[in-house]
Amino acid sequence: MMHHKINIFILFILIVFSSCNSGRKRDEKDIELRFTRIENLIHENLLNAAKIELDSIHILHPRAIDARRMARALQDTIVLRENRRTLAHCESLLPIKQHEVDSMIRRNFRFERDETYQTVGNFVHRSLRIEQNLNRNYLRAFVDENANFSLVSQFTGNHRINHTSVRVSVGDIFATTDTIPLSSPFNHSFNEGGTHWEMVTFRNEAAREVPVFIAQYADQRIRVALTGDRNAIFFLTDIDKRALADTYNLWVAMKDVVMLEREIEKANAMIELINQRHN
Repeated sequence: MMHHKINIFILFILIVFSSCNSGRKRDEKDIELRFTRIENLIHENLLNAAKIELDSIHILHPRAIDARRMARALQDTIVLRENRRTLAHCESLLPIKQHEVDSMIRRNFRFERDETYQTVGNFVHRSLRIEQNLNRNYLRAFVDENANFSLVSQFTGNHRINHTSVRVSVGDIFATTDTIPLSSPFNHSFNEGGTHWEMVTFRNEAAREVPVFIAQYADQRIRVALTGDRNAIFFLTDIDKRALADTYNLWVAMKDVVMLEREIEKANAMIELINQRHN
């Protein structure tokens, strides 16, 4: 009887061992097939799909230490390739975009910076000198050296309107800025000699779609409504429309340059990190 029990136990051990061995072989086969697919995907430059396959090895085979180590090394290879590709693409575009910005500035803008009060200067359209426009209602814009856009709404009159937003329209089509409260440092007003001035500045996204609208409809009659305790209405002159459109286009081009420079910096940092990890 004891001999019979021993035989059953040995048979059980052999079945368990065989089952484990069979499972291990299935895992090894699956890992082998996945690495083959990954190699093909990398060869075809389908890097995102290759990364998904690498993730599946970590998820499905958590105990396959050697396979996971190889997967991490391949992941670094893919990330290195991606960043080198990004770097080459951005470095090829950057001088083209920078030339575009430089050409715009030479053609239409002047650089202004108060050495006493400003550390960052502004690119201002040649047709929009403040001193020539003190006594009228108008919109002006400028871009600073860091590619920040400012749309300034100026109101001049013998009474306050306390305006906080701007709406531009052509017929039934319109765009509006954000609302800048009277308490904001970007909403400034003063009186002098019985005349009242208000300057409200909408920086970057606070201008919303207004600069885009003006650039798009620069060949049409654009109505401007200043909204506050009272409203004021005027129409943009052809000179103002052209200046605002040019300034918006400069902003877009400068943002492209900044974006490319950041992508180059990020790609270089990632390449350096991976190289250090494998040295």
